[in-house]
Amino acid sequence: MGKTVGELHVNRKTLLVLLTIVVLSYIVTSVGFWMVEDTFSIAGRIFLYHTHRKLIEGVGPAPNQYRYVPYPLVEYFFKHSPIRWYSNTYVKLKQWLGFDAREIVKKNNRLSLDAHVPLEEREKMLTDIENFLREKLLQITKNSLISNAILTVLNNLGWRELVRDPFQALEQISKELPSEITDVFDNDSDLTKVVNGYATMRFTFTIFLLLIIYTWMKFFVREFTAYVSLFAYSIFLAFGYGDFAQQEFIVSLFFFVAGLILIYRRKPWWTMLLLVIGQCFVRTDHALFTAVIYSLFNLSREKKKLLQQGVLVVIPVLMTFVLSKVLFPKSEYYTSAAMIVENVQDPWALVYPLFFFALPLFFVRNIEDNDFFRKTWLWMIPFITMNFVMGCAREVRLYLPIMAYIFPVFWLGAESLYNRTEK
Repeated sequence: MGKTVGELHVNRKTLLVLLTIVVLSYIVTSVGFWMVEDTFSIAGRIFLYHTHRKLIEGVGPAPNQYRYVPYPLVEYFFKHSPIRWYSNTYVKLKQWLGFDAREIVKKNNRLSLDAHVPLEEREKMLTDIENFLREKLLQITKNSLISNAILTVLNNLGWRELVRDPFQALEQISKELPSEITDVFDNDSDLTKVVNGYATMRFTFTIFLLLIIYTWMKFFVREFTAYVSLFAYSIFLAFGYGDFAQQEFIVSLFFFVAGLILIYRRKPWWTMLLLVIGQCFVRTDHALFTAVIYSLFNLSREKKKLLQQGVLVVIPVLMTFVLSKVLFPKSEYYTSAAMIVENVQDPWALVYPLFFFALPLFFVRNIEDNDFFRKTWLWMIPFITMNFVMGCAREVRLYLPIMAYIFPVFWLGAESLYNRTEK
């Protein structure tokens, strides 16, 4: 039997949602790649790779080491993916240094050089530089014979060729570079695979995250509003890449929102127990506040429930000790434990969070209109306080869990406002 018009409509709608999520995830990951892996270009990629190797061995810096899950995911799975990520700066460096040996690339390099700095100008630059060097050497040595001899030695170093044909000179220099640097431009090197593997991991979990955000939103708002909210949350995700140091945040965010759904749907306690334990190997603080939200929503004086809630809250605290003292005792913190002084002195620690929360704060009073948010909203106060005291407050990715939690409140308010004011 053929499908009805309604079934076809539902299928097209589902396909649109999935396609939108994949497209948005690719865009957000690409923006993140430009802002993270592209930072400092060569040095940044080398640093990322060597840090990855330490984290895999269990001797990386804290607290990154304690957030262990992403590293084996990249090492044993995502780095073997054929997906590669584009970076303009990386591509240009690769072409200029001669690691891309295609004739079309060499031709374009020459055309670009001749268009911006014609050969006549380069020859004039050579003459001016040589005259300057001759004059200064003569002033220093007071002897034309000695100054000319030194100038001859300098000329033999090849600086004239560097000015006359910089791309050819850079290609020759690149052949003498150590493998730690050349691996950056080798598509088959382990370093390149790891760099792309981290981006592919974030791409994959951004897809999972947006899928679960869409599911979370549909509990509260119309289907179309839930769809539109994907675009809005993607903007906040991209903003979160602006001050980036940890690779786990998309993975942890996915588990956090999954926890919100399990709590809202009042799933069995044992499912929350498994989730919280799993979260501890990604971020113990997110695991702790998942347990707190569960306890607030299911607040009871019954001894059994109080015990269950206590277990959930205590597990992340105990796991923090186990991770730092038992599993990874060699890891040392690369930042101060308390960041409050730095945050108070940093204007961006106030500016960025204010802009980040400006829209949700517009409808903050609507929290009282929903039973779930009315019972659980208190968790946000210690969460924000903790990140202001112990975290770098300008890193708005730290507040993405709150944005996911409160997003339905904002969109419910926006829906209500427009339904009242539009005919």
